Amino acid sequence: MHAVTMLFVRDVEATSAWYQSVLGVVSGHGGAEFDMLLAGDNVIMQLHKIDDDHHDHSVNLKDPLGHGVVVVVYVENAQAAVDQAKAQGAEIISDLGWNEIAHMHEFTMRDLNGYSVMVCEAEWAK
Repeated sequence: MHAVTMLFVRDVEATSAWYQSVLGVVSGHGGAEFDMLLAGDNVIMQLHKIDDDHHDHSVNLKDPLGHGVVVVVYVENAQAAVDQAKAQGAEIISDLGWNEIAHMHEFTMRDLNGYSVMVCEAEWAK
């Protein structure tokens, strides 16, 4: 079993482009209403337009987005990931550091919709 997060966003294409440029993922679907982001053959995230009315679960969502959700992404090299994020102008909330409790290197950035994205490098996740 595995889970894939679906984020409701204002602009699917802009958000997809942001994740592609910052995390190096690719679009597996494309479009203004929905996209799937891939790392290799794995779907890591889905993006859905927030004001699309053909799904019941999106009807009650209101701005502001991003509250109560942290997207966690595991990478092979956190230093390379933070360097890429900074080069792309991502808003870094907490810079790369060692999390003593979780025993991993991590940093957190904010995406275009206000979601916190924690990028982690953990030996056990490689």
